Amino acid sequence: MRTLIAATTAFTWLPLMAEASEKRFFADAAVSSSLIDRGEQIGPLTLETAVGAETEVGGATLYGAVYRLTPVGADADAFVDEADYTVGVAWEGQGYTADVSATWLTFPGEGEQASLELAGSVGLDAPLMPSLTGFYDAEFEDWGLELAAGPVWEIEAWEVYALARAGFVRPGDGSASRSYGGVEAGAARPVSEGVVIGFYARAELADEESFARSIDGGVVTASRSSGYAAGVSLSLSR
Repeated sequence: MRTLIAATTAFTWLPLMAEASEKRFFADAAVSSSLIDRGEQIGPLTLETAVGAETEVGGATLYGAVYRLTPVGADADAFVDEADYTVGVAWEGQGYTADVSATWLTFPGEGEQASLELAGSVGLDAPLMPSLTGFYDAEFEDWGLELAAGPVWEIEAWEVYALARAGFVRPGDGSASRSYGGVEAGAARPVSEGVVIGFYARAELADEESFARSIDGGVVTASRSSGYAAGVSLSLSR
Protein backbone atom coordinates (compact mmCIF):
# COMPACT_ATOMS: atom_id res chain seq x y z
CA MET A 1 0.00 0.00 0.00
CA ARG A 2 1.23 3.46 -0.82
CA THR A 3 0.82 4.77 2.72
CA LEU A 4 -1.67 2.67 4.71
CA ILE A 5 -2.08 5.66 6.98
CA ALA A 6 1.62 5.30 7.64
CA ALA A 7 2.09 8.32 9.84
CA THR A 8 -0.13 6.93 12.56
CA THR A 9 0.44 3.25 11.92
CA ALA A 10 4.15 2.50 11.90
CA PHE A 11 5.01 4.44 15.04
CA THR A 12 1.82 4.57 17.05
CA TRP A 13 -1.18 2.29 17.10
CA LEU A 14 0.65 -0.99 16.47
CA PRO A 15 2.66 -0.86 19.70
CA LEU A 16 -0.28 0.64 21.57
CA MET A 17 -2.52 -2.24 20.52
CA ALA A 18 0.00 -5.05 20.65
CA GLU A 19 -1.40 -7.94 22.64
CA ALA A 20 -0.39 -11.58 22.84
CA SER A 21 -3.01 -12.99 20.46
CA GLU A 22 -2.71 -15.38 17.55
CA LYS A 23 -5.29 -13.61 15.37
CA ARG A 24 -6.22 -9.97 15.04
CA PHE A 25 -8.56 -7.92 12.89
CA PHE A 26 -8.05 -4.22 12.34
CA ALA A 27 -9.65 -1.24 10.62
CA ASP A 28 -8.25 2.24 10.10
CA ALA A 29 -9.52 5.55 8.80
CA ALA A 30 -7.61 8.80 8.35
CA VAL A 31 -8.24 12.25 6.93
CA SER A 32 -5.25 14.30 5.75
CA SER A 33 -5.01 17.85 4.43
CA SER A 34 -2.93 16.39 1.58
CA LEU A 35 -1.26 13.04 1.03
CA ILE A 36 2.52 12.75 0.63
CA ASP A 37 4.32 9.57 -0.36
CA ARG A 38 7.97 9.10 -1.40
CA GLY A 39 8.62 12.74 -2.10
CA GLU A 40 5.47 13.55 -4.06
CA GLN A 41 1.90 14.59 -3.44
CA ILE A 42 -0.56 11.84 -4.36
CA GLY A 43 -3.73 13.39 -2.94
CA PRO A 44 -5.34 16.69 -1.91
CA LEU A 45 -7.70 16.56 1.07
CA THR A 46 -7.81 12.76 1.29
CA LEU A 47 -9.71 10.02 3.08
CA GLU A 48 -7.81 6.77 3.64
CA THR A 49 -9.44 3.57 4.85
CA ALA A 50 -8.07 0.10 5.44
CA VAL A 51 -9.29 -3.22 6.83
CA GLY A 52 -7.23 -6.32 7.40
CA ALA A 53 -6.29 -9.29 9.51
CA GLU A 54 -3.12 -10.90 10.80
CA THR A 55 -2.20 -14.18 12.44
CA GLU A 56 0.87 -15.63 14.12
CA VAL A 57 2.47 -18.61 12.33
CA GLY A 58 5.76 -20.14 13.43
CA GLY A 59 7.08 -16.99 15.07
CA ALA A 60 6.12 -14.73 12.15
CA THR A 61 3.05 -12.58 11.52
CA LEU A 62 1.14 -13.16 8.29
CA TYR A 63 -1.18 -10.35 7.29
CA GLY A 64 -3.52 -9.19 4.57
CA ALA A 65 -5.26 -5.86 4.06
CA VAL A 66 -7.42 -3.89 1.67
CA TYR A 67 -6.67 -0.17 1.40
CA ARG A 68 -8.57 2.67 -0.27
CA LEU A 69 -7.33 6.18 -1.05
CA THR A 70 -10.13 8.61 -1.89
CA PRO A 71 -9.41 12.24 -2.81
CA VAL A 72 -12.19 14.55 -1.57
CA GLY A 73 -13.02 18.23 -1.76
CA ALA A 74 -12.78 20.78 -4.56
CA ASP A 75 -9.43 19.50 -5.87
CA ALA A 76 -10.30 15.79 -5.90
CA ASP A 77 -10.42 15.51 -9.71
CA ALA A 78 -6.73 16.42 -9.99
CA PHE A 79 -5.73 13.14 -8.30
CA VAL A 80 -6.68 9.49 -8.70
CA ASP A 81 -8.60 7.07 -6.51
CA GLU A 82 -6.62 4.02 -5.47
CA ALA A 83 -7.57 0.59 -4.13
CA ASP A 84 -4.77 -1.74 -3.00
CA TYR A 85 -4.69 -5.38 -1.90
CA THR A 86 -1.73 -6.46 0.23
CA VAL A 87 -0.36 -9.69 1.69
CA GLY A 88 2.82 -9.85 3.70
CA VAL A 89 4.85 -11.36 6.49
CA ALA A 90 6.67 -9.69 9.38
CA TRP A 91 9.05 -11.15 11.92
CA GLU A 92 11.54 -10.26 14.64
CA GLY A 93 15.14 -11.35 15.00
CA GLN A 94 17.94 -10.55 17.39
CA GLY A 95 18.02 -6.76 17.37
CA TYR A 96 15.89 -6.22 14.27
CA THR A 97 12.42 -6.47 12.74
CA ALA A 98 11.66 -7.20 9.09
CA ASP A 99 8.67 -7.09 6.76
CA VAL A 100 8.12 -8.18 3.16
CA SER A 101 4.91 -7.66 1.22
CA ALA A 102 3.25 -7.77 -2.18
CA THR A 103 0.58 -5.23 -3.13
CA TRP A 104 -1.71 -5.17 -6.13
CA LEU A 105 -2.23 -1.48 -6.94
CA THR A 106 -5.46 -0.58 -8.76
CA PHE A 107 -7.14 2.69 -9.72
CA PRO A 108 -10.92 2.23 -9.91
CA GLY A 109 -12.59 4.25 -12.65
CA GLU A 110 -9.36 6.01 -13.59
CA GLY A 111 -8.36 4.01 -16.65
CA GLU A 112 -4.84 3.54 -15.31
CA GLN A 113 -3.01 0.22 -15.46
CA ALA A 114 -2.84 -1.90 -12.32
CA SER A 115 0.55 -3.12 -11.12
CA LEU A 116 2.24 -5.36 -8.58
CA GLU A 117 4.47 -3.65 -6.03
CA LEU A 118 6.96 -5.64 -3.95
CA ALA A 119 8.28 -4.05 -0.78
CA GLY A 120 10.54 -4.89 2.12
CA SER A 121 11.79 -3.14 5.23
CA VAL A 122 14.26 -3.74 8.04
CA GLY A 123 14.23 -1.85 11.34
CA LEU A 124 16.96 -1.98 13.96
CA ASP A 125 16.47 -2.16 17.72
CA ALA A 126 18.88 0.72 18.24
CA PRO A 127 18.79 4.38 19.29
CA LEU A 128 16.40 6.35 17.03
CA MET A 129 15.12 3.03 15.60
CA PRO A 130 16.62 3.40 12.08
CA SER A 131 14.83 1.59 9.27
CA LEU A 132 15.44 0.99 5.58
CA THR A 133 12.52 0.39 3.20
CA GLY A 134 12.64 -0.50 -0.46
CA PHE A 135 10.07 -1.12 -3.18
CA TYR A 136 9.96 -2.38 -6.76
CA ASP A 137 7.03 -2.10 -9.19
CA ALA A 138 7.04 -5.27 -11.29
CA GLU A 139 4.93 -3.72 -14.07
CA PHE A 140 6.54 -0.30 -14.52
CA GLU A 141 9.98 -1.17 -13.08
CA ASP A 142 9.97 1.81 -10.72
CA TRP A 143 12.04 1.27 -7.59
CA GLY A 144 13.29 3.21 -4.61
CA LEU A 145 14.78 3.22 -1.13
CA GLU A 146 13.97 5.22 1.99
CA LEU A 147 15.95 5.58 5.23
CA ALA A 148 14.08 6.81 8.31
CA ALA A 149 14.92 7.28 11.97
CA GLY A 150 13.57 9.06 15.01
CA PRO A 151 12.76 8.83 18.71
CA VAL A 152 9.54 7.77 20.40
CA TRP A 153 8.46 8.98 23.84
CA GLU A 154 5.71 7.87 26.18
CA ILE A 155 4.05 10.86 27.85
CA GLU A 156 1.31 9.66 30.19
CA ALA A 157 -1.25 7.97 27.91
CA TRP A 158 0.30 9.41 24.74
CA GLU A 159 2.93 7.91 22.50
CA VAL A 160 4.75 10.72 20.72
CA TYR A 161 7.24 10.37 17.86
CA ALA A 162 9.50 12.48 15.68
CA LEU A 163 10.90 11.17 12.42
CA ALA A 164 13.36 12.20 9.72
CA ARG A 165 13.40 10.46 6.34
CA ALA A 166 15.42 10.58 3.14
CA GLY A 167 15.05 8.55 0.00
CA PHE A 168 14.90 8.36 -3.76
CA VAL A 169 12.63 6.95 -6.46
CA ARG A 170 13.92 5.83 -9.86
CA PRO A 171 11.13 5.55 -12.48
CA GLY A 172 11.31 2.63 -14.88
CA ASP A 173 10.41 4.77 -17.91
CA GLY A 174 13.78 6.50 -17.96
CA SER A 175 12.51 9.84 -16.65
CA ALA A 176 14.41 11.78 -13.99
CA SER A 177 14.93 10.15 -10.60
CA ARG A 178 13.52 11.95 -7.56
CA SER A 179 15.40 12.41 -4.30
CA TYR A 180 13.66 13.72 -1.22
CA GLY A 181 13.92 14.35 2.49
CA GLY A 182 11.50 15.32 5.19
CA VAL A 183 10.41 15.41 8.79
CA GLU A 184 7.32 14.22 10.58
CA ALA A 185 5.90 14.34 14.09
CA GLY A 186 2.83 12.76 15.62
CA ALA A 187 1.11 11.39 18.67
CA ALA A 188 -1.45 8.72 19.48
CA ARG A 189 -3.29 7.41 22.50
CA PRO A 190 -5.88 4.74 23.27
CA VAL A 191 -9.37 6.07 23.90
CA SER A 192 -10.86 2.70 24.82
CA GLU A 193 -9.95 -0.96 24.55
CA GLY A 194 -8.74 -1.61 21.01
CA VAL A 195 -9.36 1.96 19.83
CA VAL A 196 -6.56 4.48 19.20
CA ILE A 197 -6.69 8.04 17.92
CA GLY A 198 -3.67 9.65 16.31
CA PHE A 199 -2.48 12.97 14.89
CA TYR A 200 0.45 13.83 12.63
CA ALA A 201 2.15 16.60 10.66
CA ARG A 202 4.62 16.01 7.83
CA ALA A 203 6.76 18.12 5.47
CA GLU A 204 8.97 17.05 2.56
CA LEU A 205 11.35 18.61 0.06
CA ALA A 206 12.24 16.99 -3.30
CA ASP A 207 14.62 17.81 -6.13
CA GLU A 208 11.70 17.62 -8.58
CA GLU A 209 8.53 19.70 -8.66
CA SER A 210 6.30 16.90 -7.42
CA PHE A 211 3.84 18.82 -5.23
CA ALA A 212 0.84 20.83 -6.40
CA ARG A 213 1.17 24.61 -6.07
CA SER A 214 -2.16 25.44 -7.70
CA ILE A 215 -5.10 23.45 -9.06
CA ASP A 216 -7.74 24.76 -11.45
CA GLY A 217 -10.66 22.84 -12.89
CA GLY A 218 -9.36 19.49 -11.66
CA VAL A 219 -5.92 20.01 -13.22
CA VAL A 220 -2.61 20.79 -11.50
CA THR A 221 -1.59 24.06 -13.20
CA ALA A 222 1.60 24.77 -11.24
CA SER A 223 3.94 22.65 -9.16
CA ARG A 224 6.60 23.11 -6.51
CA SER A 225 9.33 21.06 -4.89
CA SER A 226 7.99 20.97 -1.32
CA GLY A 227 4.80 20.09 0.48
CA TYR A 228 3.28 19.56 3.88
CA ALA A 229 0.35 17.69 5.36
CA ALA A 230 -1.45 17.17 8.64
CA GLY A 231 -4.03 14.60 9.58
CA VAL A 232 -5.99 12.61 12.13
CA SER A 233 -6.64 8.87 12.24
CA LEU A 234 -8.74 6.35 14.11
CA SER A 235 -7.63 2.73 14.46
CA LEU A 236 -9.61 -0.24 15.77
CA SER A 237 -8.26 -3.66 16.62
CA ARG A 238 -9.89 -6.84 17.87
